[in-house]
Amino acid sequence: MKNFILASRPKTLLAGVLPPLVAYAYYMSTSKESSVIYMWFAVFGALFIQLATNFFNDVIDFEKGADKKRVGPTRVSAAGLVDIKTVKKWAIGCVTMAALCGVPLIYRGGWPFLILGVVSLYLTYGYTGGKVSLAYRGLGELFVFLFFGLFSVMGSFYLFSLQLNWGAFILASVFGLLATTLIMINNLRDRETDAEVGKKTLATRFSAKTYQLFILVTIFAPYLLLHYFRDLKMIYWVFLGLVPALKLTQITLTKKGADLNEGLKFSGIHLIVLSLLLSFTFIYESSL
Repeated sequence: MKNFILASRPKTLLAGVLPPLVAYAYYMSTSKESSVIYMWFAVFGALFIQLATNFFNDVIDFEKGADKKRVGPTRVSAAGLVDIKTVKKWAIGCVTMAALCGVPLIYRGGWPFLILGVVSLYLTYGYTGGKVSLAYRGLGELFVFLFFGLFSVMGSFYLFSLQLNWGAFILASVFGLLATTLIMINNLRDRETDAEVGKKTLATRFSAKTYQLFILVTIFAPYLLLHYFRDLKMIYWVFLGLVPALKLTQITLTKKGADLNEGLKFSGIHLIVLSLLLSFTFIYESSL
């Protein structure tokens, strides 16, 4: 169980489960009807997809040699803690569970969710493996923005309400940027070792300073986007999120290598704090 938890990368899981939860809070502020059952299917579906992606990534990065000079948290395959066949079974099990969670969502949302579900399930592997291998082609950031932001939040909101609005798009963009911060800090940390093994992330394609500026955009742009919700009575509480955001900025600009693991910690804290503040804002609005 200890190695299962280690391979699951608990700090990354919130990037998957928080978007549908906050999307539901936003839905509550726009409707008095309940769609809580679809919220739970969306949350657990996202959780199992994230787990499967992490397990496949653990194995594939080891097989491709990307973890030979590991500067981040321990990977069970590279460390020899778990046989790669076992880790692959964990991944396949999570893909199966995600598919089961997706059945009622497809029934609710129709064929677009069937397509989105199939693509999402494939990319649990294709993010780092196969011919697609997004992470090795500099497409990891785009993948995260789309699947942990736009598709996750907008898809969830549509399942709850059977409609879309600009607020859902803005909220989806906010979460896409927050999730992208996580992967960008990770890629900045691994920039040198990735370059050595031919893993062509965006961090390896730009100078460190340029990539750091991109990270700062993902940290602070959400606050500009949230101005869209300026008419909500409690919306300005979200600016308390600037406290971890400023600490994250300091780490991004001054740390490198293994020291950037602290940046992963604070990017997670930033995501949690902003999610809680937004949820509080939306739930308060729904009570009026």
